[in-house]
Amino acid sequence: MPLMDEFREERQAIRQKSLKEKLSYFFDYYKWHTVAVITLVAVVISLTVHLINRKDCALYVCLLNTAEIEQTEPYRQQFEEYAGIDRSEYEAVFDTSMFIQLGGRDQMTATSYQKMTVYTAAGDLDVLICAPDITEFYVGRGIFCDLRDILSPEQTALYESRFFYVDRPVLEEIQEARDKGEDYNPVFSDPGNPEAMEDPIPVGIRLDDCGRLKDSILFNDDTQVLSVISNSSRIDTALKFIDYVLQEP
Repeated sequence: MPLMDEFREERQAIRQKSLKEKLSYFFDYYKWHTVAVITLVAVVISLTVHLINRKDCALYVCLLNTAEIEQTEPYRQQFEEYAGIDRSEYEAVFDTSMFIQLGGRDQMTATSYQKMTVYTAAGDLDVLICAPDITEFYVGRGIFCDLRDILSPEQTALYESRFFYVDRPVLEEIQEARDKGEDYNPVFSDPGNPEAMEDPIPVGIRLDDCGRLKDSILFNDDTQVLSVISNSSRIDTALKFIDYVLQEP
């Protein structure tokens, strides 16, 4: 029997069935199509709601090798209020999704390294908070501001004792090795002792006793360094964040 004739006979047989039998037939033969359609509709609705409700970024902070806890969201919202951010249109982003183990070959490290590279190159990242060894790793890639170029004299006076320094000759050696495509393991001086350096550059601020921040974020390392990304377009808000973190009530 031709295929079309079989199809017509099947449709005629379905018309003669009860509602319960029709529903059973439909579910047996079309359940996966239905599931696919429902899933697609749900995804479209979710994306639409996200796009409608999405706010512009007022500040993007990467907190490397950390995890959010219950107090993280209130801390972020309190900063937005402190910085005078219009929360109906903008939001500060605290990204705790990246984990980097120096020398590690795991998938999380590889993915996080790629994400960090893309975000810094695109100018999307404003502030990085991480352990000192990772600060030294990234300072050799030239992504941090010289704090003397962005801090006010008042801020410099307040925070200078916390500065995390690197010696310019070390940075020049790193860049020279990279230009030649050579491996180079730099030896960094004590970042808290600029007197022992030839040309110290402040690239970060140590967050040794910032209890409110450390009560709001779960850090893997006790010592953290805050640095501002050199191509950030939101320097003013980054400076407000520095004040917020360091000038605890």
